[in-house]
Amino acid sequence: MSIRQFLFSTIALAILPTAVLRAADTAEYVGGTVKSIPMNSTGFLNLDDTKVLKFNYGPAIYKLPYDQITGTEVTKSDSRHVLKKVPVPTLFGRKKETLTISYKDTDGVTGKLSFEVKARLAAYVQSAIAEVKALPDAATVANESKEWWGDKYWKTTTNKATWEAGTASASQPAPAAAPSTKN
Repeated sequence: MSIRQFLFSTIALAILPTAVLRAADTAEYVGGTVKSIPMNSTGFLNLDDTKVLKFNYGPAIYKLPYDQITGTEVTKSDSRHVLKKVPVPTLFGRKKETLTISYKDTDGVTGKLSFEVKARLAAYVQSAIAEVKALPDAATVANESKEWWGDKYWKTTTNKATWEAGTASASQPAPAAAPSTKN
């Protein structure tokens, strides 16, 4: 087996399980202030975009910009009961939790989206939203990326104006010194 075949199969096996697991994670909209999503709609939460969270349900997509999200909360769902008295245990780790996403729209109105998801997905979505909100905005990144530590020491195309200003002031004659009065 060549190194190329080994690397390709390793990468494929590393990526494939995560893709399969993500496809199996469904979310059910169980309530909130959004009227455009029908109650009990089942779909997928799409976190691939760094600007917009998407809920794909049927042929429709609900989009919520990350900058409008004010918080997330995960609560344990009510356990199932027989005759509303005897609790039924959950088997095989199929615990569901309610993920509530709070947001403030462009008009300043607060709203909520509540999804019933697997516990693993709820924790993942909550941490992914926190990571995306912690990312610096594009303007900050652009300003930081223009600065380079070597600009102080070398003439480059990015700092040409600074060097020209420095040489212009150095070429001007120094002011005459004031006469000293020594006795």
